Amino acid sequence: MVTVFDRLYSTLPKSLVWKAQLMFTGVKYTDALTEAVNEGAAPGFWPYRMLSADGSGQFRQVPYLFKLADAVARVRVNDKSNYEVRRSSNEFALWCDEQLLCPVEFVPKHSWASFRTQDGSTYAESGIEQLGDMLVVNLTPGCEYFLTKSNCKFCGYGRFSPKTQALGQLPGQILPQILTVDRMSEVLANASKSGEARHVYIVGGSTMSPEDEVERFVPVIKAARKAVGDRLHVTAGSGAVDRDGSLRFRDAGADSCCYNLETWDPATFEAVCPGKAKSVGRDRWIKGLTDAVDVFGWGRVASAFVAGLEVPPPAPGMSVDGMLASIREGAEFLLDRGITPLYSPLWPVEGTAYAVSDGISPEVYLNLEYDVCKLRQARNFPVPDWLICSGCSYMLMEVDFDKEFGLTSSVSANR
Repeated sequence: MVTVFDRLYSTLPKSLVWKAQLMFTGVKYTDALTEAVNEGAAPGFWPYRMLSADGSGQFRQVPYLFKLADAVARVRVNDKSNYEVRRSSNEFALWCDEQLLCPVEFVPKHSWASFRTQDGSTYAESGIEQLGDMLVVNLTPGCEYFLTKSNCKFCGYGRFSPKTQALGQLPGQILPQILTVDRMSEVLANASKSGEARHVYIVGGSTMSPEDEVERFVPVIKAARKAVGDRLHVTAGSGAVDRDGSLRFRDAGADSCCYNLETWDPATFEAVCPGKAKSVGRDRWIKGLTDAVDVFGWGRVASAFVAGLEVPPPAPGMSVDGMLASIREGAEFLLDRGITPLYSPLWPVEGTAYAVSDGISPEVYLNLEYDVCKLRQARNFPVPDWLICSGCSYMLMEVDFDKEFGLTSSVSANR
């Protein structure tokens, strides 16, 4: 019997299918991956552990991001995958079950990656990550919701840890350390001059109130804007704040904002994001988004979602069809108000409420991305490249769908 997903796979451009497979199933380890790092590819955060017959292991570096035509995708090593990278002379190619699919490259290590601040800190020690052509700034990764056990149930990232201590962040402390801000400024100033980065995305662990979010983010935005001048686009990726908070972000130097609601379904939001539900509330979060459009302008506000939260516990639960209907409803609401929704798939991680089997499938993910792409097409509302672009969209597919179906970003990342 031919299913809707079989038809989807047969009708979508192959580049979309291949990227989805790389995102979800990964690639087998081959020496070609380590060779790519040795020749200049940006390395991933976690090396591959190659096991010997006696059970001992050897760590091998692998690249962070594929370049697949104009798309990028995370390099995830999975030795059960049917996909692998092979090398012929100086070219790399993607293969599946002995079939050559297409040439691949890897995102190179940026020239500024070896930069050290005046006190010898690396860019990572300064709270910055290189994600393709995006610089992600996170000086306060610790999330206050973890302290009250009200953290988002899919998130294993925001615990206070040695990393937060190294950045000078302490529980209950709202403002980032001045030393950390100074280090960030040095790195951003250097990186922005290289021409390899296009946009800065400022994030941080959540505080217990929108007012504290503003106090935390304003000094970071001011310092980032001063460091990059007019060369890079700056986005505030805080929790939702009220209109006055968005105004303060804009006046501090932010060009845009992204306040992540995580799920559109009200019951799922209450169950899966208890800290956000209690400290802000769904209605206030949505109003923060719509008010931000008045502040930053149409197409300069976004909200990210985790697709798949709606189906398994701890959500009250709904069918896959019900989830897709809820996603479409939310996307229509937001797009009609000048707000861009983005959807990453649920990939459960250790230490969260979700089992590995709770993750969304690549077929369902492609289906929802196709659905939302059609909504953007109907409104001539492509994903703006200040938010995500072909150079940094490594765990999302909106940009790839827009490209394949002829939607061109109308809101540039350039100021």
